[in-house]
Amino acid sequence: MSGETSRETTEYMRLTVINPEAGKLYDVRAVAEFTAVDPDGIRTYCREGLVRAIEYKENGEPLLDEDGIYWLRRIQDLRTEMRLEGPVLRIVLDLMQEVERLRQELRRS
Repeated sequence: MSGETSRETTEYMRLTVINPEAGKLYDVRAVAEFTAVDPDGIRTYCREGLVRAIEYKENGEPLLDEDGIYWLRRIQDLRTEMRLEGPVLRIVLDLMQEVERLRQELRRS
């Protein structure tokens, strides 16, 4: 190096987390913006029962609440961070949902 000092640079990625409003229902496009899951993936997760749609529009499109968005984010984390797919993803997700249910039960008692 010709007299230059080496400097380590660190880049930071700035994320904006958008949280849904409690009690409001969101269509597939809005949910896709909240979760970065493509609309076809959202429809598939609803169809396979991994995420529960609160209602369906007349055209069959699922409507999700903040709980559905929460679980979609968890699914994405499991897929990207732990590379879980298929039956293993379903088992881990079922276990996570059971733990969450038990936590809520403990809070009530």
